[in-house]
Amino acid sequence: MYELDDLALKENVNLFDCIVFTKDDGNILAVNTKYVGIKQRQDKLMGVNFTMSPKQVKQLEEFFSNVNNGEMFFYDICQTGNIPVNYRGLSKVTKKVSNDPDALFEVSLIMQPAQNMPKDNYFDPTCGCCSLHHII
Repeated sequence: MYELDDLALKENVNLFDCIVFTKDDGNILAVNTKYVGIKQRQDKLMGVNFTMSPKQVKQLEEFFSNVNNGEMFFYDICQTGNIPVNYRGLSKVTKKVSNDPDALFEVSLIMQPAQNMPKDNYFDPTCGCCSLHHII
């Protein structure tokens, strides 16, 4: 976390206004939440939709360029804590249609909650007949 704070100070970034992506190798990408929309799909996949400048899209693509399908990374929304997820891909970049002279582009990141919680984190069910016996 120390490196992230130093980076935020150096780049003049308020981490409480960002979603921060962290890879296992220590690479960090912070994106202001005003450029981000998040949707949870019924199939448990999450779509993180970005609307940003070409320079920002390039940084996003470079950050995820060497991440393999299923590889774990973390995201942290507004300094609420790192959440592990598995990478599922980036959509194609599309230009947003608008009358604004500054071009904005859209791209979506697809990720899936990491399912690697060890079995010893669960309590054994006390009954087999109740529909809620699997809840911790």
